[in-house]
Amino acid sequence: MVEPRVLVVSHNVFSSSGNMGKTMMHMLAGIPPDNLAQLYFHQEIPTRRCCLHYFRMTDSNILHSLFTRKTEFRVFDASDIDESAVQSRTDTGRLAKVYQFSRRRTSFIYFLRDTMWRFGKWKTKALLEWVQAFAPNVIFLAAGDYAFPYRIAIWLSDFLHIPIVMWCADDFYIEPLNHGPFFRRIQCQQLVKLARKVIHRGGTIVTISDMMQRDYARLFQVPTKTIRISSAINHYSLPADFRSGVVYVGNLGINRIVPLTELGRALRAAAITGFETINVYSGERNSTILQQINKGNGLTYCGCISEREVERLLGTSKFIIFTEAFDNKSICRTKYSLSTKIAESLRSGACILAYGPSEIAAIDYLRRYRAAYILEKAEELPNAIRHLCEEANEYSHYTLCAQSLAEQFHSAEVNEECLRDIFMEAISNYKTTEVKKCKTTK
Repeated sequence: MVEPRVLVVSHNVFSSSGNMGKTMMHMLAGIPPDNLAQLYFHQEIPTRRCCLHYFRMTDSNILHSLFTRKTEFRVFDASDIDESAVQSRTDTGRLAKVYQFSRRRTSFIYFLRDTMWRFGKWKTKALLEWVQAFAPNVIFLAAGDYAFPYRIAIWLSDFLHIPIVMWCADDFYIEPLNHGPFFRRIQCQQLVKLARKVIHRGGTIVTISDMMQRDYARLFQVPTKTIRISSAINHYSLPADFRSGVVYVGNLGINRIVPLTELGRALRAAAITGFETINVYSGERNSTILQQINKGNGLTYCGCISEREVERLLGTSKFIIFTEAFDNKSICRTKYSLSTKIAESLRSGACILAYGPSEIAAIDYLRRYRAAYILEKAEELPNAIRHLCEEANEYSHYTLCAQSLAEQFHSAEVNEECLRDIFMEAISNYKTTEVKKCKTTK
């Protein structure tokens, strides 16, 4: 029986700390490391042995090629991977500043970066030799908001004669197309056209939430399947009486610092013994954001910790904060998302305190399954903590609902088998289509 050999095309590398890298790692955990290869475009060094074949091309490589027409890249294999590193990002100095600038995601930055990749030298003999040596039979494209990864995936699909399965963890089509600035809407129209070309080479979209599945099925008129992020049982989970503290774990992009500071200030003003501050664990490097994590805002910065330390932290904390920003731009970015930290939090045994717009998929999901205590206003946080500490049965109700939801939709065994079936179906359907094309051209 043919096993899927998966070529991942993505912006970020697999990692245990970066949000996207961690999510991809969980999604593809069922594929043996030697059957995974990753082509990625960020200035990062691999730190995970979930994959043993890496090919990196970066913006600086492409920019250099515009002037020299010489190819720059780097290949990593098993001997280059250091799993002791907590973070995979290596941006320093000017590269770090460029990365922070590009995170603004203005129409001009989209145009500038996509134009650079359109004319840069990435169609290289080295890349072709690398993919041929790995011999994938399916491409897994982690969809994003830049056009160039789609073009690269399409080119590789046509060269290798293999299908593409497109995975969407965030919405880059519907909300930006409907509510983005004028020039960004034009760019999104082109992005949708590229996405349709990708889908034509596989026919399947894997989404991260039910809301996304419903709306993408309408948009693209193709089979769409939902696979939520998997999470293993938390081996450090303690009984409620032995837990302590309030924690936030994860990145602070997409304006999450705003609702987090609202919650922190409310908690600081209440001065509840044992819950005086929200402990923030994040690999965030934006100095403007980091300056807001202070005692005055009721937040204590604890830095970035390893995946195992995250598991231990969540398993021993009394409350876990999940939050998303309320401004329209942030809602457009997060409306369909269901992050890795939700799956981990559901498994933790702690009570989740969720604060975010009611219309986004994550809040709707937690509310629908009663898996979290939903805060309508930041000022409700102190009373919620007091109430849940006093009412042990209600605290237990939320944690039991959360763990039941994790068993139902976040089981690694079920999700890995589902994704494997999607890969095998794409491979089979693509071969059938290729045979039909050959017959019609004879």
